[in-house]
Amino acid sequence: MKMKQLRTGIVTAAVACALCATMAGCASQNAGNVTSEQDQNSNVEAATITTRTVTFPSMYFQDQATEDVQAKLQEQGYSDITANEDGSYTVTMSIDKYNDLVDSMHDTVANQLDGMPNSENWQTITAIQYDDQFFNVTLTTSSSQVGLREAFAPLQAGIISCMYQQIAGQPVKCTVSIVDESGAELSSSVYPDVLDSEQKDAVVAN
Repeated sequence: MKMKQLRTGIVTAAVACALCATMAGCASQNAGNVTSEQDQNSNVEAATITTRTVTFPSMYFQDQATEDVQAKLQEQGYSDITANEDGSYTVTMSIDKYNDLVDSMHDTVANQLDGMPNSENWQTITAIQYDDQFFNVTLTTSSSQVGLREAFAPLQAGIISCMYQQIAGQPVKCTVSIVDESGAELSSSVYPDVLDSEQKDAVVAN
């Protein structure tokens, strides 16, 4: 039970940080133009020539009242806000606001991944590498095998990477590997495939 609570607490904290930064929004150089290919690979749809309709997975809004969530989304300038039965929310926004949203979340996920090595939660994780769209994340450990506590590190990395990919209109798939300091692979997991159905539904909006 304690390890389950640890896993839930770590992931919830990571998602909460991502949500705060996402709602705040900040422009950078990470976002590109929205393409039709992106729209086909995610929960992002072309509502009009100048807007995008995005569905945020339910994990963003755990334990929050519908009224509070809708108020926060309205404050960010989103329109046509719909609370879905699965706990996700669908909103419409301008393309400029959408690109800012992608930028903000990219920076947040990168910062969270960069903060994992040698942190309080992951003291045996010594380094991390990832590609620009977080399709592959590699964690280096000082241990010769994956311990019970650090076994949850891929969960955090995988979930926040998948949630970014959805918002960015990318294929939702992140392979998280743990290697030792010689580079030998100790474990590898593909998210969201390894999640159970309830977890997957919370992370991946339908």
